[in-house]
Amino acid sequence: MEKKLIDYCTTDKQREVIKLYLEGVSENKSAEILGVTRSAVQSHKRIVVRRAAGQGYSPNHDMIHTAPSTHLVKGTSTLYSEDGQVKAQWVKTNLKQEDQIQSIKNALDEFLEDHKNKSPKIPKPKKKLKDQELAVVNIGDAHFGMLAHDDISGDNYDCKIAASRHKEVFMRLMNNAPECDTIVINQLGDYYHADTYTGTTTKGTPLDTDGRLEHVFLIGLEVMSFIVEEALKRFNKVIVRHCRGNHDAITSMALKAQQEAFWRNNKRVTIVMSPAVCWIYQHGKTAFMVSHGDTIKHAKMAEYFAARYPEIWGASDHRYCWHGHIHSKQISRETYGQTITESFAGLPPSDAWHDSSGYVSGQSMCLLVLDKEKGEVRRSTERL
Repeated sequence: MEKKLIDYCTTDKQREVIKLYLEGVSENKSAEILGVTRSAVQSHKRIVVRRAAGQGYSPNHDMIHTAPSTHLVKGTSTLYSEDGQVKAQWVKTNLKQEDQIQSIKNALDEFLEDHKNKSPKIPKPKKKLKDQELAVVNIGDAHFGMLAHDDISGDNYDCKIAASRHKEVFMRLMNNAPECDTIVINQLGDYYHADTYTGTTTKGTPLDTDGRLEHVFLIGLEVMSFIVEEALKRFNKVIVRHCRGNHDAITSMALKAQQEAFWRNNKRVTIVMSPAVCWIYQHGKTAFMVSHGDTIKHAKMAEYFAARYPEIWGASDHRYCWHGHIHSKQISRETYGQTITESFAGLPPSDAWHDSSGYVSGQSMCLLVLDKEKGEVRRSTERL
């Protein structure tokens, strides 16, 4: 029966570990064969066994009636005969938020085990970089895990397309990046399309999705690590802010935590860990605030900026408020206190719901260059 453990492996490394385990190979020998540490073998095995038990498969505990992949087992009731044989078993399942968080944690454990001490050591750029200008990349709603078809929205979109598209467009922006000391990467929210195993937003709105939540989550992690790594090749310092979206309140939190852990030994990378809805950054007499845009609305962001951060507001001559959330168009206008408030589109097309509601995605990514004294001096926008 334990051969069923193979069904709960999600990576090639896990399959290799479990196959050796089922063949009776010791952990030390398995580590030698696979070229990893014994603790890595134990970790992979533990993750698979935990995942199997989470779906009701744990023969050592007489649990053999499994739940579907979209559910987690929260308990079993077993009826034994007088001779100790199992006569009947009832499996209770649910999809409570704490179970989803635990499964995301399992995915994080798996990612971190595979990448332990592997955050790349990237040498600083050889050129002497100045700090008069600041590079900023605003990544609009990426919606990793969204599924779209060209016969409905005019374009296809899935995890593979999303990963390729974000890497390619980001690299195009890097080709036009200024030779300055620091880059700020603002991930403006809704990086992930769904936040639950049933393919819904955090609050339960049903969505068209592509792939299991763990699978989508790991793809998004790999793309974000790629973006930071490429930025490190061109800038001395990389600062990343992840906004919490209305689609991904839980997974965006996990994304932020993983990135902070992954880059923790690299002093050139800063992952902003503040849980606040808005985040502000000052560069000389220029300052900007970012948020997803679903809570504090476009027209109110500048007023919030002035009230919440009066010292930075008073010390700056050029102020900007940036957000995502609005897929269909790019809005830019002068608002309270001569602040430029602007929304930024993402790279996905419209999904079925947005298309049927008349929204058309802007499908772009933008790099802005901010001068300490002059504010925004130029920008580069890449469209599909």
